[in-house]
Amino acid sequence: MNTANFSLEFKLDINEIRKLNKMYFKDLYKKRIMLFLAILLFAVVFFDFFNLRNDNDFIQWIVGSLILVILFLLFYYSLVDAICNMTFSLIKKLLKFDRFVKKYQFSFTNSFICVRSPIGVFTHEWGCIEKVIMTKDFLFLYVKDKNGYIISISNNYNDTRKMNELISFVNKNVTPITKI
Repeated sequence: MNTANFSLEFKLDINEIRKLNKMYFKDLYKKRIMLFLAILLFAVVFFDFFNLRNDNDFIQWIVGSLILVILFLLFYYSLVDAICNMTFSLIKKLLKFDRFVKKYQFSFTNSFICVRSPIGVFTHEWGCIEKVIMTKDFLFLYVKDKNGYIISISNNYNDTRKMNELISFVNKNVTPITKI
């Protein structure tokens, strides 16, 4: 197999989507929300600073900003969890619609793994794959990161997905596959 021309695309089924949402997207989506809220807090404090008119305003700004930051930190994780839970409960309901399910897919090239979904596109280099485990039903790709994400791919497709090509590529060019 020529690795320079290696390219595969897989559409996902409902079981794969559920497993991906549980093991992969929830944490990545949570990180995006946390970053967005932190940038929003910074922007509010930063732009409020430019509304100062005199020295008394500066002391009020410091106290007001400190209270805002403390309140933000008190409710930060519960707000992030609430947003994530609402989003993924909505996604769970939307999985009943075929048009929504078709937006989930994997793309594999000789240098990247691309995971597409309605909530974002995530790309990983093959060098980020720490371990690959193959079971009877799934191929699991363990992504090196602080939280160690797991990308799961179903094996139950009678080679309509060209799983043998993917397994061969991973085994030869990325890391040996552990079979369980």
